[in-house]
Amino acid sequence: MGVAVISTDYAPCREELRGVAEAAQRVGWTLETIDNYFLGDGWVQQNWEILERADGVIARHRDSLVDGALAALGVPLVGLDVDLTGIRKRDVDLWASVNCDATAVAGAAARELLATGRKSFAVVTTPKRYSWTRVREKVFLKTIRAAGCAARRYNPVTEWDWAAERESLSRWLTRLPRPFGVFAPNDHLAKFTFEACRAAGLDVPRDAAIIGADDDATYCLAVKPNLSSVRIDFEGAGRLAAETLQRLMDEFVQSTMHNAQCTIDGGIRKKALMHQRPKRPLQLQYGILGVARRASTRVESAPQAAVSRIQDGLDFIAARFGDPSIGVPDVAKAMGVEVRQAARLFATTGKTIRRHIEETRLARIRELLSTTNDTIADIAAKCGFVAGTYFSQFVRARLGCSPTAWRKRNARVRSPGRDRRA
Repeated sequence: MGVAVISTDYAPCREELRGVAEAAQRVGWTLETIDNYFLGDGWVQQNWEILERADGVIARHRDSLVDGALAALGVPLVGLDVDLTGIRKRDVDLWASVNCDATAVAGAAARELLATGRKSFAVVTTPKRYSWTRVREKVFLKTIRAAGCAARRYNPVTEWDWAAERESLSRWLTRLPRPFGVFAPNDHLAKFTFEACRAAGLDVPRDAAIIGADDDATYCLAVKPNLSSVRIDFEGAGRLAAETLQRLMDEFVQSTMHNAQCTIDGGIRKKALMHQRPKRPLQLQYGILGVARRASTRVESAPQAAVSRIQDGLDFIAARFGDPSIGVPDVAKAMGVEVRQAARLFATTGKTIRRHIEETRLARIRELLSTTNDTIADIAAKCGFVAGTYFSQFVRARLGCSPTAWRKRNARVRSPGRDRRA
């Protein structure tokens, strides 16, 4: 049995857990999961019965790896995305570690921002500079400077007093030459940077193009324009950790069978007097899946930007025309502009927003009347009409006859009631 100690409070953790579960099912061993986030400091004691039955453990929990709580089990132990900055290697009983390729993440972010054609760039750091943030910062700055561009680093002034830090970052950003690009080592920081830009009156992406890492929709899609992000293969990380644990468990069982000091009796593992782990922990890395390119790095000319916003409105109408409550303010919100600006943009198409909604509904009505046997009431509901009387009036005004009459003239399917008997 394998045990995964992974909290689920963070989207990447959930993706990693999914990868672990998928690999565990494929190789055929039972997986128990412990979500230590909700259990506090006493989670090891609370789950000792589960841990004691484990043949191997995958852990994302730094403290239990350092204090020896999990090493006391005497089974293969794989650390997943565990930052051991400042910890002596001899104080950690890991058999293998699986960590993200920070160099690949920072390189992809730098290339994405360089593609915007800007010459000034910055990286926003964390107050506690973990090893992964240090590597991402270093590689990003090196890549930008190698391209002949200026690159600066923002150093936090607090231990994340968010209000004070945002004020400080806002002031710092206003001093950068515009337009500039900003890399935040994760999406939480990217969203924070976006909010600091807004507080400083900086337009994203015109003044500041922003990219984060993790592709966490919780943060990337929570602001408008949406944030670009480096897509990290967290699910692949979980699979790699599980496959590595399986290999270590197999090797451990084989060595145990030939070790007189460590026996297995009745399914209960005796404490080994000598660990059979590798002399040095295996160091494994997982990579990225590319860049989720969104509006925060999509720099367009004024005409292109107008076309893009109109298309956002049209896409919204196409997806939501069946909602009876859809109106001009909803479309404007989807476009990311005020109602008046949305109306001006749509005027360039020769039609109003309301006219586009009506024409979209009418096209769907014609399709359903001619190609389906749906009732008139069902078609009305699907196309955003609450009252049948208004639906009939709408169709008569635009097609010149009632819905039933139009269907008789244009139907391309045979009505069930008209089928001929054999």
